[in-house]
Amino acid sequence: MKANYRVYCAVAAILSAHAAVAAAATPADASPTSSEAESNLGISEVVVTAQRRSENAQDVPIAIQALTSETLTQLNVQTFDDYAKYLPSVTSKSNGPGQSLIYMRGLSSGASAGSQSTGTIGGFPNVAIYLDDQSGQLPGRNLDIYAADLERIEVLEGPQGTLFGAGAEAGVVRYITNKPKLNVTEGNATATYGTTAHGDNNSAINAVINLPLITDTLAVRAVVYNDQRGGYIDNVPGTFTRKNSDLGIYYANYPTGCSATHSCAVPPGSPAANNNELSQNNFNPVTYQGIRASALYQINDDWNALLTQTYQDMNSQGVFYQMPNSSDGVPLKPLEVTVFSPSYDKDSFENTAWTLNGKFGDLRAIYTGGYLARNLDARNDYTNYARGVYADYYQCYGAKASASGASRCFSPVASWRETLRNTHQSHEFRLSTPDDWRARGIVGAFWEQEKIFDNTDWEYKTLPPCTTAGQLGCMTDVGVAPGATSNNPNTRNDNTAFFEDVQRGYKQYAFFASMDFDLIPKVLTLTAGTRYYNFSNTQTGSVVSSFGCENAGAPPCIAGATSINGENEHSTYTGFRSRANVSWHVTPDSLLYYTFSQGFRPGYFNRSSGCHVKDANGIAEYCIPLAIAPDSLTNNEIGWKTEFLDHRLQFNGAVYQENWTNVQVGFFDPGQLGNLTFGTNGQNFRVRGIETQIVARATQGLTVTTAMSYNKSAQTNSPDLIANNPLLLAGPASSAAEFGKPITSLGNPYGAIGSPTANSPLFQGNIRARYEWEFNTYNMFVQFGATYTTSSFTQTGNNPSLSTGGAINTTLLRFENPAYGLIDGAVGVAKDQWTAQIFGENLADRNVSLFTSTGQFVITQTPTRPRVLGLQVGYKF
Repeated sequence: MKANYRVYCAVAAILSAHAAVAAAATPADASPTSSEAESNLGISEVVVTAQRRSENAQDVPIAIQALTSETLTQLNVQTFDDYAKYLPSVTSKSNGPGQSLIYMRGLSSGASAGSQSTGTIGGFPNVAIYLDDQSGQLPGRNLDIYAADLERIEVLEGPQGTLFGAGAEAGVVRYITNKPKLNVTEGNATATYGTTAHGDNNSAINAVINLPLITDTLAVRAVVYNDQRGGYIDNVPGTFTRKNSDLGIYYANYPTGCSATHSCAVPPGSPAANNNELSQNNFNPVTYQGIRASALYQINDDWNALLTQTYQDMNSQGVFYQMPNSSDGVPLKPLEVTVFSPSYDKDSFENTAWTLNGKFGDLRAIYTGGYLARNLDARNDYTNYARGVYADYYQCYGAKASASGASRCFSPVASWRETLRNTHQSHEFRLSTPDDWRARGIVGAFWEQEKIFDNTDWEYKTLPPCTTAGQLGCMTDVGVAPGATSNNPNTRNDNTAFFEDVQRGYKQYAFFASMDFDLIPKVLTLTAGTRYYNFSNTQTGSVVSSFGCENAGAPPCIAGATSINGENEHSTYTGFRSRANVSWHVTPDSLLYYTFSQGFRPGYFNRSSGCHVKDANGIAEYCIPLAIAPDSLTNNEIGWKTEFLDHRLQFNGAVYQENWTNVQVGFFDPGQLGNLTFGTNGQNFRVRGIETQIVARATQGLTVTTAMSYNKSAQTNSPDLIANNPLLLAGPASSAAEFGKPITSLGNPYGAIGSPTANSPLFQGNIRARYEWEFNTYNMFVQFGATYTTSSFTQTGNNPSLSTGGAINTTLLRFENPAYGLIDGAVGVAKDQWTAQIFGENLADRNVSLFTSTGQFVITQTPTRPRVLGLQVGYKF
């Protein structure tokens, strides 16, 4: 009867979740009783699987941050942004939820500043994200897993190429879920309600249940969540008016005879735009909804099987940046924008994962596989592109020889829309020896296939569409390239001026092995491992512009269409990535280690190989490379992990030098290198750094945690773009002499030696203190947290700043993000199975730009989320 009553309570909590006032988080743990505290004054041991076996984190010879379920609860963590601020050496470039690139130890060369088209033009991340054993990497967009019912989050810093392969070049973030328990009926539910300064309220719910269905044999576990976060960005009324200084206004051809080299003016009567219908306060709410269910079947004493199914839907509206000035240059207040088109980001994924655990004699065997499918539908305002170099070509007429009538411009309102599907399928098999053998090891095989189906339409064509032959003052709608593979084979709508319809992906297989040998048992251990990889990239589809489509008759127009299929974009890379380290337990509680490790990330393709930068004879000198090769990272690290005072003081740290070579970088310079973003392999960087973490159980109830990192990054070479167009060899002798030589007219495109990497603050630090005590029959706590980050640059040294770049003609301008600090706090109480806490995040309500860009052809700043205050109530059994 008692068990049935518990089941009834758990089911009732889940079914009534939607009616409750709520927030998503695991329940706050109660403070320990006096008897528990007296027997457990030391810091709790944290078990991790960073080396593909269960170990005390203090025995793992790599830099690792492990956030346990208790820590996640105490920090009120639900999403990546909630915990990243407490990780030294971790930074991100963010355009909103699920639109971040994650970096470790300053290993960033900058990135395409907007979220549009990252499925096609974005390089793969160099930090891998895993949900249990399933990889979820996608260019430009992190898998923003909601932190519900997690056992822990493991953050492994430094190259992890041996055990985690491609994508784990700079490190790995692993979300480890709680698994079903065979003999325990348990559950919990939490509800939170809160406020956002300058914005709307927040509410969410989280409910978990664990049910043994057959004692000792079969159990299931499930979690559901619904988190609704209020918006805080205001889309204020504003206008967009064309200016004579707009870079592309010469296409309007007013007055008669103006050109790219002569001053022009906006034609009389050109319409201005307003956003009256879209203006709204707090127009960027976001909702996370999801469910995860798993079943564990104990086949016999040696074998078990686990099946997990996850669904998550994230729906964010509006934008998550602020604009210092409106589109017409009017100063705006913090948390304000002028947006002229609907903006949203809908991001959902489902993941099916399976694991078979067992033994062959003394050897442990694990087979794990998974299939992840992610679907995105995103749209954003792009009206400010109307001031760009080529924009008026699509919106005005008069310069075109076949145009009729006086010069005229149409509406400047524009947007882009991206629909994307991403799939990952992977299989891995591992065999490992018992952990107590003097010589122990692990061998494995891995296979993975990732596919990206990306369609991005830039809707900035506002000239009337052509419908018949001979029609003037119009532009014909565009269609896909003949013979190209298509996600959408249809002719695009009247507003689409440019689109990408691309399929890309890779297949890889790998074999890996790692061996540990105790030179002196429990004192001195030598580890060596390597991974052989075979990596195959492909890309197909269309890239289509409207050039040549003015007055082109009935649709579709394919004058500006390029078939990627015809470029045969396929590449294969093979090689080894290795790791070695020596671990010395100076005492049972003091570990000193040296680690050498290597990592890499996949290459990718550019959309076309156009040639630019004409020489004195009119021959283009530089042709964009079709393929970008992988870049590589080598790490040398000395670290220590120590505990003192009967395990009440923990002091860990590492010093390291990381050499990043053949780095993938992006260019977008319409004035010299065409109107397309493209990538190359460029400069090399070196990062020298130190990380430390101290955890102190100062008294029976007081625990203090502090961590910091210092990363000094520097560019170590300064290459040039090299004249590579074969047509130079067939031209005059002066052109032939240029082939293979640096293109000096471009200056120094990759930046100067000594320049820092992007998104790489010199110093990051944080401190947390939590005090727990008993009051009568209640367990009380108070908690405080603070973080500080120094300034950093959004791009590497090759990109111009706004002051030297003049008008905005590129999405890759270089800005300096300011230094900032944040303060959080909480106070709570627990009694029996109930907990309650009041918490605050960004208590000082700081508004600081975490990332500044011109990704939408206007200066935007991703601000810190305003102050959040909330009340959370939890129940567990």
